[in-house]
Amino acid sequence: MWHLTLHRWTGDREATVQHALEHLDDHLAWMREQQLAGKVLIAGPTPDKELGIMLFGHMSKQDVHELCRTDPFISAGLREYEVIPWEVHHLLGIGAFDTRTVNAMNQAKAHQT
Repeated sequence: MWHLTLHRWTGDREATVQHALEHLDDHLAWMREQQLAGKVLIAGPTPDKELGIMLFGHMSKQDVHELCRTDPFISAGLREYEVIPWEVHHLLGIGAFDTRTVNAMNQAKAHQT
């Protein structure tokens, strides 16, 4: 299962963002480590910097939670996050683009549980 995470500032935004600058190098080093390990596939903020978004590859929801808690922004109490499980069906033109394939994927998933 893939997971999308949404990261929001906690408390007073301006004070939190100012405090976050003290942790930015650590956060970016953490991001690089997770990307090189193949855990965080895509990440970045919204243009207004209100929301951080990360896409995690095949990991359990519990593993995503454990990893997110080690993000310096989160461990310092500057960000809170939400984990959204995501069944990725289409990626770069690869995937289920017809009902026959979607049905086969659903049947295979049902047999796994």
